[in-house]
Amino acid sequence: MHNPDKENQKTPSDRTDEKQDDSLSALWQAQPVTAINLEKVKANLSSERKKQRCYMVMDSLMVFPAIYILAKYWGNMSLVAQLMFVFMLATSLPLLVYQLWLRRVAAFYKDSQTADHLMQLTKQVKNNVKIAFMTKHSTWVAVVFGFAFILERYFLGDLAPEKVIKLIIVISSMSIGMLIWYVWAHKRQKRFERQLKTLEAMAQQD
Repeated sequence: MHNPDKENQKTPSDRTDEKQDDSLSALWQAQPVTAINLEKVKANLSSERKKQRCYMVMDSLMVFPAIYILAKYWGNMSLVAQLMFVFMLATSLPLLVYQLWLRRVAAFYKDSQTADHLMQLTKQVKNNVKIAFMTKHSTWVAVVFGFAFILERYFLGDLAPEKVIKLIIVISSMSIGMLIWYVWAHKRQKRFERQLKTLEAMAQQD
């Protein structure tokens, strides 16, 4: 039963605390949903920055094995093999630069830049879709070049039949690995596309 005497016995301090609680409750209920989401967006963007910086380092290091092989075995290669490797480097280096450029949005994002975290994250996720697409299709290109190299070695007679068989085993194993990589990259592309749709929907609500 409600007791008015107990109500009157409350101290001014108790009444002040109740007013503050009511005020905070009203403020929390008045918070727009987008304000809560933006905190999550900011956290995701900060996490994306670390990932993209790591990816940029790994992408840059990937070109060194090809340069090493080219420098070490250049004298033992036929003209066709040399042209193949030069073509691979000539096409992969611009793609590497483009891929690094796509990663720049989150990689060089600064916490002090509070203008629009949602816009920055949306740009990076859109770029991630492109990167995943490039990664996916680089798998079958690598397999084609691998088999082309075997055919070049075989028809020029530079390899014994048993060595050709070993190379076929290596390329077949690589093909299985590239197939797994293709599926992985395809799933990443679809996941980034879903994220992009979500972020674009959030931007429309803002």
